[in-house]
Amino acid sequence: MPKKKIAADELVWFFHEKLADSNFPKARIAIIPIGGGNWSALTNANERRHYPDLAKTVARIEKQLRLRYSSKES
Repeated sequence: MPKKKIAADELVWFFHEKLADSNFPKARIAIIPIGGGNWSALTNANERRHYPDLAKTVARIEKQLRLRYSSKES
């Protein structure tokens, strides 16, 4: 199945939807296009220091979303 192309702000919204029921509902997420429709999710370094599981949670969500979505900004 081809990946659906969506904007970075929509990807951020998906992250916040998935983080809503976690310990990190207000985590700051940035989506960075890395070319060819690929993207990466970044979190605030200060938040990662205070919440070590945040990086693992974001990586898990990123893996799920990368299977379905590519970035419009390529």
